[in-house]
Amino acid sequence: MANARVMRAFLVLLLTTLTKAELTQLVIGDEIIVSYNGHEIFHHTRENPVITFGVGTANYTEDHGMFDVQEEILEVVPIDRIVTASNRTGSVRITLGSYVDPEVEIRLTADIYEFGYLGMFNNLMTHSPYNRMWLRLSADEDEKVFGGGEQYTYFNLRGRHFPIWTSEQGIGRDGGIIANITDIEGGAGGEYYTTYWPEPSFVSSKRYSLIFDDYDYMVMNFSQPNYHEFYIHSHSFLLRMYFNDTMMNLIPSKVHYSPTLPDWIITGTILSLQRGTQEVLDYYELAKGAGVNVSALWIQDWSGTTETLFGHRVYWNWQWNQTYYPGLDEMITTLGQEGVGVMAYINPHLIEGSELYEEADSLGYLMVDSEGQSFTQDFGGFMAGTVDLVSDEASSWYAKKIQENMINLGLSGWMADFGEYTRTDMFSQGFTENTPAQIHNRFPSLWASCNTKALRLSGKEGQIVPFMRSGGRGSALSTYLAWAGDQNVDWSLGDGVASTIVAALSLGLSGMCVTHFDIGGYTTQPPVLQRSKELFLRSAEYAVFTPVMRTHEGNKPKANHQFYSDEDTLTQFARLTQMHARLAPYTRTLVDACFDEGIPAQAPLFLYFEDDPGSWDVEYQYMFGPDLLVAPVIHKGQDSQRVYIPGGGGDGGGGASWQHLWAGLIVSGPAEVEVATPLGFPPVFFRRDSEWAPLFEEVAAEFGGGFVPAV
Repeated sequence: MANARVMRAFLVLLLTTLTKAELTQLVIGDEIIVSYNGHEIFHHTRENPVITFGVGTANYTEDHGMFDVQEEILEVVPIDRIVTASNRTGSVRITLGSYVDPEVEIRLTADIYEFGYLGMFNNLMTHSPYNRMWLRLSADEDEKVFGGGEQYTYFNLRGRHFPIWTSEQGIGRDGGIIANITDIEGGAGGEYYTTYWPEPSFVSSKRYSLIFDDYDYMVMNFSQPNYHEFYIHSHSFLLRMYFNDTMMNLIPSKVHYSPTLPDWIITGTILSLQRGTQEVLDYYELAKGAGVNVSALWIQDWSGTTETLFGHRVYWNWQWNQTYYPGLDEMITTLGQEGVGVMAYINPHLIEGSELYEEADSLGYLMVDSEGQSFTQDFGGFMAGTVDLVSDEASSWYAKKIQENMINLGLSGWMADFGEYTRTDMFSQGFTENTPAQIHNRFPSLWASCNTKALRLSGKEGQIVPFMRSGGRGSALSTYLAWAGDQNVDWSLGDGVASTIVAALSLGLSGMCVTHFDIGGYTTQPPVLQRSKELFLRSAEYAVFTPVMRTHEGNKPKANHQFYSDEDTLTQFARLTQMHARLAPYTRTLVDACFDEGIPAQAPLFLYFEDDPGSWDVEYQYMFGPDLLVAPVIHKGQDSQRVYIPGGGGDGGGGASWQHLWAGLIVSGPAEVEVATPLGFPPVFFRRDSEWAPLFEEVAAEFGGGFVPAV
């Protein structure tokens, strides 16, 4: 052991795959530096150990999907003593101990795998009480970090910490007056990091990506200049690191098991309508008469309704309520003949006392409490149980219910809502090695799998589309389409329409490459939060340049401006839906590239222009595929906007020439340009050398005639 600690050797391990890879280990006294192809993975010293153990307890308090995680750390033990360091081809083995606790030893292993990634994990070699771990990996001071799942407030994660714990995103999320009020009144105020879809992964500007293969509660801390620290509720970890010279090749989960989206959902718009068959049909006829290009009607209250303090809520018994929606089956058939689908709503919870709840309860298919009784939660005015999706038997039962009650009815898709509410005092009745906390983080992927199972049972994959808000590790592989959740109907950066841009970009870099949002937002609390006409139309014009366009009336529809609120709105909205339909051939290529190659439909500028330094700090613009640059208007009363034009061709082939879609202004990057932003004309530029330039010019000619810059 003494010889190992004083060994001074430079160990080079060669792995021959498609390219020559080099894993190096340098041991000098009490220091170890492990590098891969010159990239420093970690630098272990006695003062700054790569791993620290601890003993702690945690209390996860849930309130309407928000969680307050309170921790007490009882002991901290640095794993700072080098015992042995050895190597073999393509692998490093290091045994570490502790000067504080001589009884503990761990084996730290780093291997290069044939698929071209570096895998690293540790094994506890002695019995110990430790249930907490801090892992430190090397960082550069100027490094930028992106991903972490669906983050809403900050795109570059550097300088902050991000808990990996799925939850409601919270109302406000910016520490402002709305967040404070909602916290006081109901514990619903969010933080900058609260999210439905956290991922234990990130992509670095140092040209690597990292993925943790665990469901444990974790905090990814990027606040230190020289290292990234990962606090994990475990005494072990397993991670993968991918290295590539091109950022596009570093996106996780680049293979999707589900087929691509069908044509109908990327053409026109999905209208959110409710309150019974006749009202739905009346608004549809109004929209159709005004020229709105409708791809589907989304009817969330198809199973009935209940009124709560939060507003108009769906009755959670997932079968057709024939009293509330008489003739729904005939309506689905008739609309289908017009090329318009009908979508509905479901979540993994069943309202207490409903028919499906009673059936699931009798079969033992609900999550239970410590006494084995079906667990019910308060979902804001009513109690509901949770289907035990950990159990294969219960998951299969629920998938068959989806098939029988929704697919066989003729629905084209549905919002697969929730997935974040499982508590740590809820238990599965099926066999599982997961702790309640691990089940909580795993549950969204189980919910996605259940929906996919229903489609496979019916042979409807690639035709019917569920869309989900919750997710986590593994979710992208069985999620057809994500949506950004419940934003406020306001202009706030932390929780308004702007946050959906950050959400799409971060989620795309986390492996979920096609997403969309509620036009105009959802969360409404008059008189503070009410959707204006301007917000609705600005949100709709931005949605044109996304894969899927869908409205939502919000939780209090009468307080919000809707597409049907006045004739002018209806006319302007119709034009925008027609524009979205004209872009469908281009959008088709982006969606296919997502499912075939994992390329995000909405991507940060640096993914295409990584050699342009200015592209790395742009937060509220995005590339809609390789040929459209979009800079949505995100501030109230804005009649012009500065747009960053990236430099370079995106393929290493020189500078690109960009043309403003509406005014015809031609710009070569890198540059900043001020453009007028009259309502209905969002700042959009297209690459003049694009094969799609003729389509973009047709769009400009057909829809740009009313472009009049504000005086």
